[in-house]
Amino acid sequence: MSETLFGLDNLIANGDIKKAEVQIAKLLRHDLPPDERPALLLRRARVRLITGRVEDSFDDLRELSAFNEGSHFVPELQELRADCHLARFELASLGFADRADLQRAQDIYSQLLFLGNDYANKGWVYYQLGRIHLTANAIDTAVQSFQKALYTPTHIGAVTAYCYERLGFITYYEHRNLTHAISFLNRAVETYPGSENPQWLVQVHLLRSRVLRAMKHYPDALNAAETALQSAANGSNNWAEALLANSEILSEIGNHDRDIVQYLNQFVQISKHPPGLDVTWSRVHEMLGNAHFNLGHYEDAINAFQSVLQFNPDHPWELDFYYRIARCHYQLRAYHETITAIEHMLAKAATEQQPIDDYRPYDVMGSAFFALAEYPRAVACYEQALQIAPSNAEVVSKIRSYYERAKQLI
Repeated sequence: MSETLFGLDNLIANGDIKKAEVQIAKLLRHDLPPDERPALLLRRARVRLITGRVEDSFDDLRELSAFNEGSHFVPELQELRADCHLARFELASLGFADRADLQRAQDIYSQLLFLGNDYANKGWVYYQLGRIHLTANAIDTAVQSFQKALYTPTHIGAVTAYCYERLGFITYYEHRNLTHAISFLNRAVETYPGSENPQWLVQVHLLRSRVLRAMKHYPDALNAAETALQSAANGSNNWAEALLANSEILSEIGNHDRDIVQYLNQFVQISKHPPGLDVTWSRVHEMLGNAHFNLGHYEDAINAFQSVLQFNPDHPWELDFYYRIARCHYQLRAYHETITAIEHMLAKAATEQQPIDDYRPYDVMGSAFFALAEYPRAVACYEQALQIAPSNAEVVSKIRSYYERAKQLI
């Protein structure tokens, strides 16, 4: 049996969870000696926890307790029980998390630290305690726990990388120290064991990309985002997040419109369509609209800009999107639609008492009226544009030339 258990432990350690679960299920269907079933139940509880079936894992722990009344004093079982409580808190739906689970996990982990040298996995306990403290927004205490975990023995090889990732997260979001944050995150990548599931690294690379982007190191940020995209499982949430990260960086760099359209169309295809308002989807369609406009895909750009406002009707740049829609109509020579979009923008601005201090909407509307040979209305728009246009000789000269020509044609 010891060889079988060793083989199961190797499968679990190497991430071959499905195969381990199948083998455990087969073994548990046989009549086993009383001393062998608990060992298998312990491993099945671990597998179920790894795959997110926390309640099933608790069932196995309860059965283990029935086999051994003293199981509450077995450190290995106590650690697993604490892991389950923490996982149940983290996996609970929004509004349904029970902080009693968090407290129970913390109590058990704290008890394990009193076992002294008799307990060989304290590094993992410190890491888990750090996560609990971070959840409670006890930032300094969390940092201390993660630092202790780095120098405390553990049989979980990835703990060092896990700690560096959390320290990078805290240093970026809480301390806003970009240089130290990227240093921690780079160490997380360097120390993550090659035998572990590479999917964990996807989130690390995405966070690295975010920090590097904040540092304005765009080539490195793009490389990190592309690494995340290559490593992410096709169609997974990580993949969608990596597609979005790449698109945002390329949007800031500029001149990558075809790639942006490709990535964002994939994002829309694999992501669940939100039932209502959603600022992320509003941002996605904003980037899509800009890329389509740059490529001359004006119909697609109009649809994208309209979706921006559908997903975020209170967008702070709402008026600007009506202008962008008007520009698309103008490029399509749909002059009546151009005028309608600008008029809607002006009416909205008047209702919300937001004065228009941008000459461009008036310039576009004047050009639309000019194209329709409605020269008096074109003159009125150009006059309005000239009143607020910047003292840029080229801009003023262009508007004034059309203004004078429209006056002559009246």
